[in-house]
Amino acid sequence: MRISHDAFGQLHLAQFLAAEDLEELRGWEYLGRRWIGEASGFTEWLRLESDPGVTRSVAIDLAALPEATAQRMLDALGLPLRAGLDQQDITGVFGKPIDTERFVRDRVTLVFHVGAADPYELSCTVHEERGLIHLTMHPTPLPQGPTAVQ
Repeated sequence: MRISHDAFGQLHLAQFLAAEDLEELRGWEYLGRRWIGEASGFTEWLRLESDPGVTRSVAIDLAALPEATAQRMLDALGLPLRAGLDQQDITGVFGKPIDTERFVRDRVTLVFHVGAADPYELSCTVHEERGLIHLTMHPTPLPQGPTAVQ
């Protein structure tokens, strides 16, 4: 991983997509916390309600974004990935996943802990025909705050 938690926290979806393509999120519940952020379809960049100035979670819908835009996002995150990679390509980069989830028959989500100095949880959803189509990434550990959902 080549991105520090500080640099990750300063990224915003508006740096990559036009304002008219963005939706503002408020009161979003995810990972047991409440978030605000920016979204475009299933691409979501989130900040904790308790710390609204710092990006703490990123989801990128690689299948829906223009390839050049998606690649700029991946490069900014320091991820040596690209849309369409297969499971073998991804495990070749990050090693064995800590978890494998299958919610839909034609795709699998590989979960990794990546980065030594600034660790992250990275989840890569791989479609059996189209390869890498979606990913989520957040620093670990996420802070516990007053906006945690009980």
